[in-house]
Amino acid sequence: MDKRSFLRSAAAMLAAASLPLPALAAGSKPTRLLAGWRSGASLPAPLAGEAGDYVGVLAIDWTAAAIRLESAIPVASRGHGLMGLPGGQGYLALAYRHGLWVMRADADGKQVRLLDLATESGRVSGGHIELAADARHFFTTEIDQKTGLGWVSVRRVDTLAKVAEWPTHGMDPHQLTQDAQGMLLIANGGIRYTDKGSKRDLDQMASSLVRINPANGELLGQWSLRDQRLSLRHLAWNETPKGEVLLGIAMQGEHETSEARKNAPTLAVWNGKELSIPTQSPLGEGYTGDIMAGPGGGFILSAQLSGKVLLWHPGEAAKLSLIGEFHRAGALSGPDEDGGFLIAGEKGPVRWHLRDKSQMLAWPIPMSPDNHWALLEA
Repeated sequence: MDKRSFLRSAAAMLAAASLPLPALAAGSKPTRLLAGWRSGASLPAPLAGEAGDYVGVLAIDWTAAAIRLESAIPVASRGHGLMGLPGGQGYLALAYRHGLWVMRADADGKQVRLLDLATESGRVSGGHIELAADARHFFTTEIDQKTGLGWVSVRRVDTLAKVAEWPTHGMDPHQLTQDAQGMLLIANGGIRYTDKGSKRDLDQMASSLVRINPANGELLGQWSLRDQRLSLRHLAWNETPKGEVLLGIAMQGEHETSEARKNAPTLAVWNGKELSIPTQSPLGEGYTGDIMAGPGGGFILSAQLSGKVLLWHPGEAAKLSLIGEFHRAGALSGPDEDGGFLIAGEKGPVRWHLRDKSQMLAWPIPMSPDNHWALLEA
């Protein structure tokens, strides 16, 4: 990655932000991140493990420019849905879409529970987890392989056992989140799949955002875009300086031609009443891997296939701004305690800041991170 390329839009970002953020303080605590990755080499000592898929905790010391693998658990397929438990009590992890496992680890990063979805219900993973307000239960998105219909399972944190389940009123559910009233918002990607996991009948896509009551599954609202070849996938909340709460939705174009897919918009926004596409900018080239809250009430998106990191700001709603370019920009999280935004790439992580210089580090071993990770307590 070219550092000058990465920083070339910093001035525009400063103008867009409503409040400056503090720079990295000397002696700041290492950033702890829960991540999933595919390792191209054996794990470094004192950990032990061969090349393969892992879920674990990374400790990034930006001041010392060092990354340490705190823990790593081998998994049968990519780890996608990740959620730290309150009070540093461990974490939950879920397999990538169409995977078959749900896992809980303890505070030491050791696996304590593992559930096989195929044995339980014959469903496959929708790839995402959300912790319930009581912290004793959590939600997983799942897909019925026979019908393609989406489900939300309500599970116990301690045992992973399912205690309730509700339809998502659509197909191909991805990320889910809770609003201020404790209701669930779910992004139905709308894609049908063959038994072997290949996409089919894309002309019949039916993507939607739904709001349901997690206590009884009651459907409280459903919103769709006019262009049904836009698949709604990943979610992030933010609040504008004017106090408007927005849900940003990262999208993936599934259009007939490569040109149409490349020019497809990649961001939708829901304001509690309407679902809209604020910008038709093609900078994302039809695919975003992750989304997070950005400065000034906006959203940061990783356009993974095009290698771009983008910023949308409500003050300039019709455009996307380029933060930077680097290979396979994926997982996003932040801001950290010093106001930095963290971005995972194929070669290593980046910390981007409005006022401070960006920092780029190399992974400690050859590894390909999944396109989601989660900040943990330091």
